[in-house]
Amino acid sequence: MTEAIISPSSTSKAERRTDCRYPIRTGIEYKLILGRRIVRTGAGRLVNISRGGLLFEGAQELPPRTRIELDVDWPADAVKVALHVVGETLRSQGARTAVKIHRSSFRVREEANNGKHPVTPA
Repeated sequence: MTEAIISPSSTSKAERRTDCRYPIRTGIEYKLILGRRIVRTGAGRLVNISRGGLLFEGAQELPPRTRIELDVDWPADAVKVALHVVGETLRSQGARTAVKIHRSSFRVREEANNGKHPVTPA
């Protein structure tokens, strides 16, 4: 179940980040990529997201400075949507990994249609 929280995380005077972080508890799937090869896949849960990065919890620690692609289950009522993120792992502490977002786009997930009505991109 996706729990969307609209208000940004509280920030302190010592906060270094320029973008507000928004806590969104939802599922993610990821692919860790070295060169042109997918070297690891996994699933987890998003902890928070901002314009420039995100933090998620997975099953294991991931190496820093590695290309990663994520599909984030996005809270939407009408259609099943995923936020597709291409980025780079910055650091991991235990099962939590911070990712710098290089680019992102929303995608309609096909299984939401149940094969009845094809989705045509706009």
